[in-house]
Amino acid sequence: MFALASIRTQIVSRVAVRGFSVSAASKKDFLQDLYLKEIRGYKADPKASKADVTTKEFVAPKAAQAPKSDIDLDADIKSYEKNGVISQ
Repeated sequence: MFALASIRTQIVSRVAVRGFSVSAASKKDFLQDLYLKEIRGYKADPKASKADVTTKEFVAPKAAQAPKSDIDLDADIKSYEKNGVISQ
């Protein structure tokens, strides 16, 4: 019984310790290679340059004006005081 247990332990320990062999061909990252190939093959457009781009000068927006009111506040306050709505 002990012999069977020790054989099982040896088998389990070999499986747990066993590493995976990875060859160089399977380590290759095809997406990375494709990306690098495209980056290396990129040719910038010779026509486009910063001198060809026109920009406008910055113009600050006009300041907002306060809304105009048709109400005469002094006359309204005097009428409230006259009618007794506001007491001082």
